[in-house]
Amino acid sequence: MGAEWASIVGLIGAALVTGFFGVALRRLNRDNTDQHNRSIDKLDYLTEQVHGVSENVTGLRVWTRVHEEKHRLIEERDRGGA
Repeated sequence: MGAEWASIVGLIGAALVTGFFGVALRRLNRDNTDQHNRSIDKLDYLTEQVHGVSENVTGLRVWTRVHEEKHRLIEERDRGGA
């Protein structure tokens, strides 16, 4: 009779431990998924910011080339007219 009770108690104990770890792992997985989703959102935001900076740099590069060309043309005109 004692062995039967011991096996029942052992079985219940094993079920409780297994259930506890199952719940803990599920919660950790959900937390990890939430963190992963927040990281994806941050990376998407940073990607948009970098894209905006890239467009600004490209626009500045074009403006600089046009500006330099204007100065070259003015200098060329001044040399020819002087």
